[in-house]
Amino acid sequence: MSNLAAFRTRIINSLDDSTSKYSTDVLDEALRKILNEYSRAYPNIAEYTLTVTTAGRSQTLAAAGLMSIVQLVHPYNDALADPFIYEREDFHLAQVAGSPTLCFFGSDIPQVGEKIFVKYAAPQTIEDLDAASATTVRADHEHILIVGASGQAAMMRASGLNEQWGGRPGEMSSLMMWGNSQYRRFSEFLAEIKQEPSIDIFPDSFWNIDKWDK
Repeated sequence: MSNLAAFRTRIINSLDDSTSKYSTDVLDEALRKILNEYSRAYPNIAEYTLTVTTAGRSQTLAAAGLMSIVQLVHPYNDALADPFIYEREDFHLAQVAGSPTLCFFGSDIPQVGEKIFVKYAAPQTIEDLDAASATTVRADHEHILIVGASGQAAMMRASGLNEQWGGRPGEMSSLMMWGNSQYRRFSEFLAEIKQEPSIDIFPDSFWNIDKWDK
């Protein structure tokens, strides 16, 4: 997996920037924007287990970067033959004071010592970008992030040229058009990979809708 330095080098090569017109700040910001969009379309799936310290319906999760919950099990016991037998859907997830917080509305209220297992969607990371310790981007997806980041960097520079003296006629519009075409390729790729993760957004219900629903 490539780290930040490798991504910067590939973006510079894509921009054919032999005269260092693009600063590392611009390259990193372009990469952040692209990585955020990529994460929304193709999140990193992570796992987190909470041991309940205070009984109650509300439980705060310390799961780094939690965007949405894919699966929740309570009570969770990894010693069982099927640790996921107690999967639950009777909860609500909200951001409370900046922290993801569960609120259970079913009759089974978490008690002290019980465990809650959470499989969740998290942002993708690139090693050394914003102090990330590892790159989670799929190796075969890296090239299209390079395409998107190159497009973003070009459009950012084109916007700046509007305020500079000595620019060549047509340089700003040409750069903006090229950057936009690269970004459009990236957007088309996102539309394709959204179909790849096997995340069921309509999970099975574990209760009857009415008395006729069996």
